[in-house]
Amino acid sequence: MPSAKKIIKKKLKEPDEFVTLTERAYLFVSRHLKPVAGGGIVVLLLILLFFLFQRWEKRNEENAYQMLNLAVEAYQMVSSPSREGSAQEYKSILEKFNEVVTKFPRTWSGKLAILYQGNVDLRLGEFDQAIQAYESFLRKVGKEKFYRSFAMEGLGYSYEGKKDYEKAVNAYRKGIESGENFQLANAYLGMGRCYEKLGKTKEALENYRGFMKVSQKSEMSNIVLGKISNLEK
Repeated sequence: MPSAKKIIKKKLKEPDEFVTLTERAYLFVSRHLKPVAGGGIVVLLLILLFFLFQRWEKRNEENAYQMLNLAVEAYQMVSSPSREGSAQEYKSILEKFNEVVTKFPRTWSGKLAILYQGNVDLRLGEFDQAIQAYESFLRKVGKEKFYRSFAMEGLGYSYEGKKDYEKAVNAYRKGIESGENFQLANAYLGMGRCYEKLGKTKEALENYRGFMKVSQKSEMSNIVLGKISNLEK
């Protein structure tokens, strides 16, 4: 029993941990009231700024999306299967895409507008400008696959237009490596054309046959079969 009494008395004499911690916190806040209050205000301001920034970015995305849609609609009307627009019409549409890029460079729509810039430049025969646009788009979208395949195809057409068939082949090959199957037919066909221009019959045949494997029912099938027949002679 004596030992028990000693333990109880010892415990009573020891300070309560919770009370001690509370007192220390109170003393700290009392001594550093202004810095603590200032730090809290800074945190609140940072939260508010982040919230406002998020809202600003969302509004920009919405505005950019609307502007891009209008430009794409105009582009589709001019480049529809039923008619081919004039150079002046394409230049006018190019200005619309330029405006999206200039006003909303950070948005996804602003980046996508660069891809359309390349498409319009390609139709105008401005191959160097088209290449610049496609390469800019590829840098900005990083590892994104879907739209990268369109940009690689555009690069292939652009280099082909410049008669730089080696670079065109490289662009078409990268389009195939992207793994987007819906673009395979055009890539194989483009590589076949380029290898044929380079006088590489074996490689041209391989790619024309690759085209036939993925696109047997294409409108180009009969033409490609004719090419294969001629190259095999």
